[in-house]
Amino acid sequence: MVGKKVYLQPRSTVLESVNDIVELLRGKSTVGDTANGKIGTRLSMYGLQWEVRFTVADLGRNRSRVAIEITGERNDKKKEILSMFALLDSMLVAAAEIEFEDDYGELRGTL
Repeated sequence: MVGKKVYLQPRSTVLESVNDIVELLRGKSTVGDTANGKIGTRLSMYGLQWEVRFTVADLGRNRSRVAIEITGERNDKKKEILSMFALLDSMLVAAAEIEFEDDYGELRGTL
């Protein structure tokens, strides 16, 4: 199962936070291709094993799309994806910027 979300943060900032999350999870690294925005870790708990894969894509104009995929034996994959996004949200909210565009799609500034 995969969930996706757009952040008003540059890719490098989001990748740093994703790396911090992976360290907090203390799993075994499965994908470590930060140059292409892909980070993965294998977790196990209560006899179950699953993998969490993060993909961070640069959308330009200081925006990034994050995809979180859960594979393996985890039954509540949607809940796990939601909790990963909640953790990422809490790490990025302090430096989040709001971009304003007029009706013509022109960037007018940030707050």
